[in-house]
Amino acid sequence: MNSQASYLTLLQNQLNQIDDREFDFASWKNATILLITTCFGANSPQVAALDKIDYNYSSWALRDESGTSDPVKRECKTTLSTIIKEFEIRLDADTDASKTSSDAGLDFVWLPFEDELTGASLKKLKSILTQANVSPDEVEAFLKDLPNQTLVNIIQTVLLSKEFKQWISK
Repeated sequence: MNSQASYLTLLQNQLNQIDDREFDFASWKNATILLITTCFGANSPQVAALDKIDYNYSSWALRDESGTSDPVKRECKTTLSTIIKEFEIRLDADTDASKTSSDAGLDFVWLPFEDELTGASLKKLKSILTQANVSPDEVEAFLKDLPNQTLVNIIQTVLLSKEFKQWISK
């Protein structure tokens, strides 16, 4: 389990604590703000939203309403539920971005093969490379069978790609 998923679990636990009979608002708020600060940053709107929640029984509306259900607990639940949804969206976006960047990471190597080889040759190369125990001799034989200019074009395209230039200039 990665750390972001662990934080999500901790946030869910904080949400569940609101319904506890011995709910201690002050300690819950402090712990939840610490978690939210770690997830979103100290100056985030999420931290500000939690920090804003407070017991204020000077208001007649709150005192009248407090007999049926605790408005502060309700506000804690609503606010934290929204924050958890935001965090889940962020996790999904991070996961999608890492999949995209890792999938696209070696495209600059493979695309020149797709551009230069026929469909049958490309299929043959892919079957060679995806074998459990790829033999260097098989790869060499495949590459030697290619016309020289095709091989030069593939290597040239790879070496002149912006991704390769970025990598080599590190």
